Amino acid sequence: MGKDLRNKELGLGISQRKDGVYVARFTNRAGKRIFFCDTNLSLLRRKFEKAKVEDYENRSVASGSYTLKEWYNFWIKNYKIPNEVTPQYIEHLNATFNKYILLKDRGNIDLRDLRNIDIQLMVNEAKENSISASRNLLSILKQMLELAYENDLIVKNPAKSVHIKKPKRKSTESMSRKDEKMLLKHISSQQVRDMVLMMLNTGLRISELLGLSFDEVNLEERYIEIGHQLSYKRNEEREYIFTQTKNKKKRIIPINDVTFEILNRVIKKREKQLGKTYRGKGAISDQLVFVTVYGDAYCRSGFNSTLNYSINKTLKSGYEFECPRLSPHIFRHTFATRCLEAGMSPNTVSSLLGHGTIRMTLSYVHNSPEKFKEDTSLLNRI
Repeated sequence: MGKDLRNKELGLGISQRKDGVYVARFTNRAGKRIFFCDTNLSLLRRKFEKAKVEDYENRSVASGSYTLKEWYNFWIKNYKIPNEVTPQYIEHLNATFNKYILLKDRGNIDLRDLRNIDIQLMVNEAKENSISASRNLLSILKQMLELAYENDLIVKNPAKSVHIKKPKRKSTESMSRKDEKMLLKHISSQQVRDMVLMMLNTGLRISELLGLSFDEVNLEERYIEIGHQLSYKRNEEREYIFTQTKNKKKRIIPINDVTFEILNRVIKKREKQLGKTYRGKGAISDQLVFVTVYGDAYCRSGFNSTLNYSINKTLKSGYEFECPRLSPHIFRHTFATRCLEAGMSPNTVSSLLGHGTIRMTLSYVHNSPEKFKEDTSLLNRI
């Protein structure tokens, strides 16, 4: 506590010199000593308190302030990568940040200058592209700015109070047997037809199917051991790589008769193409069960393009699908629904799908009209 010439307490950081001038001093968050001098004690105190408040609000620290780009890079390098985040996820974060921050010349914004309205406008712009893009961007900004707040770089997290209005949720359904029959009828490519049947009979994610390698398939014991998925690495070489599955765990999927026939036929064909190098000794495409006619790894967009062509071809024939939307993920929902309708336990289906919880598995299940009618007939027994 400082004192005046009469030995009266003036408060922390304030004192009076022998010439009668009052002096106030404090060290700001950048480590710099700040001084104020005035003969009017009341005026000095107002200036002193104002300076301390401004310093608190600016939150400038000894390491200096950060731009949005600098802090993002720091966050990725020191918090995301060390915490066992997959390369695929890091690429996803980088792609989102580059598209909506760097390419929009927002990377040099000082963190301390960011306001709630700035974040809201960024998110709104991303939402024009898609709701998922806006959610991804907001998630990135919330996480990195929360860390900046915890490290006293900013007064508060301006992204925390930003909200995205949830769109009306579209119902995700499963395919009927008739839908399946008509779609397969209009898929001209044997390869794509096989891949659709594989998803309907194994519940594989599209990335797991595209990355299915020979060493994951055991035809003798009739099971598939899923241990990785195919990812596209956006580096200078733009290469395909194997990464961990979504839940980072391996799982076993038994091979039924339909799957066995497909894999047995496709693998024999691939063996003739590759000779004895097919067991993982060559390039990544040489390790894959399913490849394009050129022997390259399938990209997701290429597969979806062929699938959508077949869907449109079916619609043009005059058939109207009972399921409003068809996609690889719908095939996975269909697999889950059929497994449970066949009497399989939710625990088993959850394991086959690689879900962390049964609740997630049950959200995949959609009774067919026939099954609903069969189940509701039991009401007469209650």
